[in-house]
Amino acid sequence: MKTDPVIEGAIDLHIHSGPDCIPRWGDSIDIARLASEMGMRAVVFKDHFTPGGVKARLTEKAVPGIAIFGVFCLNHPNGGMNIRSVNMGIDQGAKVIMMPTMDSEHMVKDRNKGRLFQKFLYGQKPVGISIYNPGTHELREDLCKILELVAKYDLVLSNGHLSPEESIAVFKQAHAVGVKRLMVEHPNSSYKKFFQLEHMKELVALGAYLSLSFNACSPVYAARDPRDCVEIIKAMGAEHCTLITDGGQIDSPAPAEGLRVFCHMLIHLGVSRNDIEQMIKTNPAKILGLNLGG
Repeated sequence: MKTDPVIEGAIDLHIHSGPDCIPRWGDSIDIARLASEMGMRAVVFKDHFTPGGVKARLTEKAVPGIAIFGVFCLNHPNGGMNIRSVNMGIDQGAKVIMMPTMDSEHMVKDRNKGRLFQKFLYGQKPVGISIYNPGTHELREDLCKILELVAKYDLVLSNGHLSPEESIAVFKQAHAVGVKRLMVEHPNSSYKKFFQLEHMKELVALGAYLSLSFNACSPVYAARDPRDCVEIIKAMGAEHCTLITDGGQIDSPAPAEGLRVFCHMLIHLGVSRNDIEQMIKTNPAKILGLNLGG
C-alpha cells in the first residue's frame, strides 16, 4: 500500500472499533492493521461501555508493528464512579481513564441528544453521573480516589463528555494530586456552544492537551467548520493540541484515512506541516509516555 508521508509515525488518541454494541467501520484488528499499513505509530481504542484494555492487548498481539492502547470509560455499564471497576480496568491494561461520556450528567441534560444516545439507553430512562456530592459543588470522594489511582499509575486522564466547568473542576483536582497526563476530548465539537476559548485556556494552564476532532468537522456530518480548529490552534498554540479522528463510525472513512484527510484539510487552511507533526506525533507521544524519537 502506498503511504502518505503526512501520517507516517502518527498517533490517533481516539478511535471507536468493533466489536461494539452498534456497527463500526471495522473491528479493532481491521482498524489497527490499516493504520499499521499506512505507517502510523499508535492508536488508542475508546469504547463507551466496555473496558478497552483487553481489546488493546489482544489487538496488539494480532497486529505487529503498531502500539495499541485502550480506554476505560466511567459510564454505568463499566461501574460508573466505582473504584473497584477502575482497578480492574487498569489491571486489564487500560492506558486512559475517561470521565463519563454518554452517561455524564452534562450529556443527559442536553435536550439535543440524538438517535445514537437513545440507542445506547436500550429503552431505559437516562440517569446522569454527577462528579459532585449531591447538592454541592464538592467533588465526590470516589472520584477523588479514582484521580489518585490515575496519578499512582501515571495514566492518562480524559474529560470524556463533561461540561467545560466540570472538566476544569476535575482537572484542577487531578493536577493537585499529581496527574501529569490530561486531555480534553473534541472541544471543537461544541466550540462556542459549550467550550469557549476561555475554558480552553484554563485547561491548558493545568497542563491539558486539546484533542481536536475530525469527526466533528467531517464532510459526512458537516456539523462544525474546520476553520474552528484553525482558530483554536492559533489561539492555544499547536504545542497544546492534538488531532484525533474520533473515527470508526459505519458511515465514516477508515480512521487512518480520516486522519490523513484531516491533516490535509488543516494544511489547506494554513496550518503548517511542522504544527501538524507536533499535533499528531510529538504531543500524542508525550501524552502516552512514548519515546519522542519514534
